[in-house]
Amino acid sequence: MGHTPPEVFTAFALLWVIGIALLMQSVHLSMSLGAFVAGMLLADSEYRHEIEIDMAPFKGLLLSLFFIAVGMSIDFGVLVGIKTVALWLLAGRFEVPAGQRTYFAVLLSQGGEFAFVVLAASLSANVIDQRLSSLVTLVVTLSMVTTPLLLLIHKRLRTRYVRENPDT
Repeated sequence: MGHTPPEVFTAFALLWVIGIALLMQSVHLSMSLGAFVAGMLLADSEYRHEIEIDMAPFKGLLLSLFFIAVGMSIDFGVLVGIKTVALWLLAGRFEVPAGQRTYFAVLLSQGGEFAFVVLAASLSANVIDQRLSSLVTLVVTLSMVTTPLLLLIHKRLRTRYVRENPDT
C-alpha cells in the first residue's frame, strides 16, 4: 500500500466530527457535545499529529466561526438587564434614595474605559486573542454609546411619572 494523501485524513476527521455531532443530535443531545467527543477521540488516535498538521490551515477560520457563534448567541439585552437589576438592588443596600435607584442602575450598567485598559493588558499577556478582544471592545463601546440614550429615556419616563403622580 502507498502513502495516504493528507486530504484523506482531513476528510476523515471532518466527517468523523460531523457524523458524531449528528449522532448526538439524533439522540437529542447537543451537537457541540458530539463535536467535542469526536475531537477527543481523534486526539487520542495514533493519527492525531497528521490530523493536527492537516487541520492547521483551518484553525484560524474555525476559531473565528467559534467566536462569531458565541458572540451571536449572547443576548446582550438580557446581560445588561441582569446587570441593571443587580445594580438597582445594590443601590438600596448602599442607601441610594429610592427615586435615584433606577438612574444609578442605568448609569453604572455600562462598560467603562477601564475595560479597554484590562483588554490591552490581557492581549499583551496573551490571556485572550485579538478576536475576543474585538468582540468585548464592541460590547463595551455599544454599552457606552447607548447609556446616554437610556438616561434620556429614564428622564422622560421619570418626568412623566412625577407629572402623573404628584404625591410621590
